[in-house]
Amino acid sequence: MKPDYNKILNRQIHKYANGQDIPKELSPLFDSISKFYDTFERDQKLVERVMDLSSDELMNSNSDLKKLNEEMDRFVYSTSHDLRAPLLSILGLLNIIENENTQYDIKGYLKLLRDSTVKLDRFISDIIDYSRNTRLDINCTAVDFTTLIDDSFKHLNYMPGCSTLLKLINVDEHTKLYSDDRRLSIIFNNLISNAIKYQKSDIEDSFINIEAEINPNELKVEIEDNGIGIEEQYLDHIFNMFYRASPEAKGSGLGLYIVQETLEKLKGKITVESTYNVGTKFVVTIPNMTLDTLANK
Repeated sequence: MKPDYNKILNRQIHKYANGQDIPKELSPLFDSISKFYDTFERDQKLVERVMDLSSDELMNSNSDLKKLNEEMDRFVYSTSHDLRAPLLSILGLLNIIENENTQYDIKGYLKLLRDSTVKLDRFISDIIDYSRNTRLDINCTAVDFTTLIDDSFKHLNYMPGCSTLLKLINVDEHTKLYSDDRRLSIIFNNLISNAIKYQKSDIEDSFINIEAEINPNELKVEIEDNGIGIEEQYLDHIFNMFYRASPEAKGSGLGLYIVQETLEKLKGKITVESTYNVGTKFVVTIPNMTLDTLANK
């Protein structure tokens, strides 16, 4: 209940005036004091709300900063190790070649050199993708999704197994897609490269099946392969930075982390289903920004 400041003041003044009545001419003063207290209460509540909000924002900022610092520590440690590993392999192989007396195994050494160089190139690409996604604003344009997928395969054609992988692509386009084509490329380059890298070596019919549907609300893409799959115990961790399911796992451990971070920028989602030694399916949904969204930017 809101206090009646006039009554409170009257009681206090009556008390200290030895029981004498308060002159009526002081009533306007009491009214002014009462209004002042009303304004003070209102302003105090406003300040309290602002301070509560500021505290929440500060807590969120501190949490974001802590996450960023932890990621940066892991990033610096892992990148320094992972960048040096293929470089040292290249230097070691070059040293062997220079000191080799015969040409017997030169092709074998060159293959190892190529593998180390490809690994290094892929890792550098991951770092560039991570940096771009972190720094650049959303750049929404009309996207030809079929062309974007074709370009991904062309970009990844240097990877062993890409040329022989059966590629099944179906795009059901009900409307035009509007999104950030650079970030879409980052997402699907990484997911497609995983299907290429983790094929089974003992079968000849390895495939990747891409089913996409574009409607006014969203882009939904299913990417399924019949590769080596992921053991269930690792599924909850595959989107963590630098996570590798096993020491034999290929890649930088950044790919799926970058996919998830990029999807967050686009307000999209990703889920995964996998059975070890059977295959993996990723499902990606991304809002279609549409022309109305562009007009309101």
